[in-house]
Amino acid sequence: MEQIKYAGEHLLPGQLGHFFTILAFVASMVATVAYFCSVQQKDELKKASWLKMGRWAFIVQAFSVFAVFGILYYIISHHYFEYKYAWQHSSRDLEVQYLLSCFWEGQEGSFLLWSVWHSVLGLILIRTGKKWEGPVMTVLAFAQIGLGTMLLGIYLDLPWFEYKVGSSPFILMRQDAPDSPIFMNPNYLQFKQFVDGNGLNVLLKNYWMVIHPPILFLGFASCIIPFAYAVGGLWTRNYGDWVKPAMPWALFATMVLGTGIMMGAAWAYESLTFGGYWAWDPVENASLVPWLTLVAGVHTMLAYRSSGHALRSTFFFFIISFVLILYSTFLTRSGILGQTSVHSFTDLGMSGQLLIFMGIFTIPAFWMLIARNKDIPKIVKEESTYSREFWLFVGALILMVSAVQITFTTSIPVWNKLLDLFGLKKLFNLEDFAPPTDPVFHYNQIQIWLAAIVGTLTAVVQYMKYKDTPKGTLWKKLAWPTIISAALTVLIGWLGKVNYNEFGPGFLVAIYLMLFASVYAVVANTGYIFAVLKGKTKAAGASVAHIGFGLTLLGILISSSKKEVLSVDKMNMLAGYFTKESGQKSQENTLLPKGLPVQMGPYFVTYRGDSIGTADKEKTFFIVDYEKKESLNAAPTERFTLYPDAYLNVKGQEGQLSPNPDSKHYLTRDIFTYVTLAPMKGAVTDTLPYEKHTIAQGDTIFFSKGFMVLTALKTGPEQKNYKPEPGDIAVGAEIFVHTRENGDFNMRPVYFIRDSTFQGNVPDTIAPLSLAVRFTKILPNDNKVELEIKESRDPMDFIVLKALVFPYINVLWIGIIVMIIGFVMSIRQRMKGAK
Repeated sequence: MEQIKYAGEHLLPGQLGHFFTILAFVASMVATVAYFCSVQQKDELKKASWLKMGRWAFIVQAFSVFAVFGILYYIISHHYFEYKYAWQHSSRDLEVQYLLSCFWEGQEGSFLLWSVWHSVLGLILIRTGKKWEGPVMTVLAFAQIGLGTMLLGIYLDLPWFEYKVGSSPFILMRQDAPDSPIFMNPNYLQFKQFVDGNGLNVLLKNYWMVIHPPILFLGFASCIIPFAYAVGGLWTRNYGDWVKPAMPWALFATMVLGTGIMMGAAWAYESLTFGGYWAWDPVENASLVPWLTLVAGVHTMLAYRSSGHALRSTFFFFIISFVLILYSTFLTRSGILGQTSVHSFTDLGMSGQLLIFMGIFTIPAFWMLIARNKDIPKIVKEESTYSREFWLFVGALILMVSAVQITFTTSIPVWNKLLDLFGLKKLFNLEDFAPPTDPVFHYNQIQIWLAAIVGTLTAVVQYMKYKDTPKGTLWKKLAWPTIISAALTVLIGWLGKVNYNEFGPGFLVAIYLMLFASVYAVVANTGYIFAVLKGKTKAAGASVAHIGFGLTLLGILISSSKKEVLSVDKMNMLAGYFTKESGQKSQENTLLPKGLPVQMGPYFVTYRGDSIGTADKEKTFFIVDYEKKESLNAAPTERFTLYPDAYLNVKGQEGQLSPNPDSKHYLTRDIFTYVTLAPMKGAVTDTLPYEKHTIAQGDTIFFSKGFMVLTALKTGPEQKNYKPEPGDIAVGAEIFVHTRENGDFNMRPVYFIRDSTFQGNVPDTIAPLSLAVRFTKILPNDNKVELEIKESRDPMDFIVLKALVFPYINVLWIGIIVMIIGFVMSIRQRMKGAK
C-alpha cells in the first residue's frame, strides 16, 4: 500500500521532542549507574571518575528535559493541532497567559513539569552536595528514570506480553487513531475539526492555574531530597551526618509544598465552586498528607540535632513523605478517584507503571530501614517528659495520626479495589465501602481535636529546653502567655459570638479548644521572641512560622464556623432542582430575575444583566448590584457591584455552566458570590404548561416579567368568570402582580367545591402579559395553597446566585504569609549553620 503524504504537518518539532525524550531517559540511566558506582567505589580516583561521568550524564538529561519542555511549548503556542496534546488541551483563542496551563492540564505535561523541577534541583545539588552528592544524586537520577518512562510512549508487543510504556506528548492525531477514515485524506488538517483545538478546561482559565501547579510540583519534586539524604544515610551506614545538610532542604520542601497547597486553596476560593477554600476533596487530601508527615520529620530532625533522640523516626518520616507523594500520584492519575473527585486525571493506562514507580522506591527504602534498625544509633536513656525533644516527638505522632485518618478515608476506592482483587467481597458478601456523605463533618470531627493539640504544643514546646526543663521555670515563663491567651479566647468567643454547634455540643467544645490553641500559638510565640530571644530575629524563624500557623488555624476556625449564607431560598422556589452530584443545596441558592431587587440578609441584590468578556469571548460576566438598606424603599447605606462570571455552553458539555466567583473584600470579612444557574444563550423556554407553586399568604412567585404576591384568601369571591351556584364553597386568592415595564395588576383566581364532591377552579388572566393563574388546592394542615401559573414563550432572564460571608478570612491569608516568612528565616539560619 502506498504511503500517504500528508499536507501541512509540522513533523520536525515532534521528532526532536521524541529524540530528546529518549536522550533524557538514557542519560538518566547513565547518571544513575555512574553515581551508584561512585558510592560503591573505595578508590578515590575511580570515585572521582564515576562522579564526573554522573555529573555530565545528569547535565545532558537536564538539558534534554528542558528541550522537551521548550518543544512542547512551541507546538502548543503555534497551534500545531496535528499533535494530539496540542489539539486536546489548547485552542487558537486561548490567551497567551494560559498557554502554559495547557502543559499541566494533561498527565504527560504534569510529569514533564515534575521532571523539569527534578533537573533544576539536581543541578543545584551537583554544586552543593559535596560528599553527599553521590548517594543523593543516585536517588534523584533514578527518579528521573521513572518519570522518563511516563513520557516514552513505547509499545511492547511481545508474544507473551503487550504493554504501553508511558504516553508521549508528541504523538500525532493520526497515530493515535490510525484506523479513522479521516486520516485517509492527505489534507485532513483542512477539515473543520482540526482547524481549532478542543481547548483548555474552563476551570483552568484562571491566573492561579498558571502559578499554582508549578509551585505545587516544585513541592512534590523537592520532597525527594530529604528522602534521598535519608536513603543515603542508610545506604552508606553514615546514619547521623546526613541530617545537617538535609535540614535546609527539608525546610524548603515543607515551605514550598505548603505554599503550593494554600495556593490551591486560594484558587478554589477565587475560581471554583467549593463555596470556600477547602472542601476535603480527595485530591486536596492527597497533597496535604505528605506535608503533614514532612512537618513531623522536620521536628524530629530538630530533636535529633539537639538531643540525639528520634533519629529512627526522622528516617521514617522522610521516607514515608516521599512514598506518600508517589501514592498521591497514583491516586490522582490512575483514575481510581474518578467517582469521588472532580480534580483527578483520567486513566491513561499507566496504573501499573505508577505502582511500579511507587514500589521501586518504597520497598528498598523500608527494607534498609528495617534491616539496619539495630545499627541506627540511639540514646538508651529515655527523654524527660519536661524535655523539648519528648514533646516534639509527641507532636510528630499527632501529625501522623492526622495523616493516617485522612489517608484511610481518601483511599476508600483503593480498599474497594483490593477487596475485589482478593475476592473478599464475594467470600464475605461485603458491599463497597462508601465515602462519607458529609466529608467536612467526617474529617473535622477528628482533625479539629488534633489541630488543637498541635497548636497548643507550638506554644508550649518553644519554652522548653532540650534534655530537661525545670518545672518551676517553665510554668513561670508560660504563666502570662497562658492567662493572656485564655482571656483573648473568652473575648473573641464572646464578641465574635462563636457558638457554632451545628454538630452538637461536643463539637462546640472542640471549637473553643482550637480557638484557645490558635490564640495561644500566636501569643506564646510572640512572647518567646521578645522575652526569651530578646528580639533577635536570626533565631526566630521557628517562632515566626508558629505564629503564622496559629493565625492560619484562627482564620480557618472563624471563617468556617461563622460562615453565613446570605442567599437563603426562603420561598423554597428551587426545592429539588439541584441534584446530589451538583454539590449544591437548593435552600442556599436564590433566584434573581433581571431588574428585580431580592433581599439577601441585610442587602437588596439586583441582577442588572450580563456582558461578554473582551479577552475571552466564551466567558459571560453577570452584573450584580448589592445595596445595604433596612427596606426596599430606604436609602442605601452601602452600595457595590460584583461581577461573577461563568462559561455557558461549555464545549463538549452543552447545557453545563462553569462559574467563577467574585468577592467584595473588607478588612474583617469577604462577601463571596457565584452563579449556580443561568439560562443558556439562544435558549427558548417553553412555559405554556402550567407550573405548580405551593405557597403561604405573603409569599412571592417570580415570573419572566416580574413577580406576584399572595396577599389574602377570601371567601365569597367575586370574579367575572365565576358564577356561584347554591351550596358552593368558594375561596378566592387575592394576588398582587408587579412588572418592570407594564405596571401593577391584581388577579383573583377562584377555587370551589360543588355538591360536596366536585372540585373546580376558575383561572384569572392578564392578557398583556399572556399570564394565567389558577387556584387548584387548599392545604389546611400546612396553611398553604397550590397555585398553577403559565405565561408566554418569552424566556425569563434570570440567574440563580449563591452568596456567602466569610468573616476574618484575611486572618487565614496573613497567617500563611507569616508562616512562609518563618520558613524562609529558618532556611537561611540552617544554611549558614550547614556552611
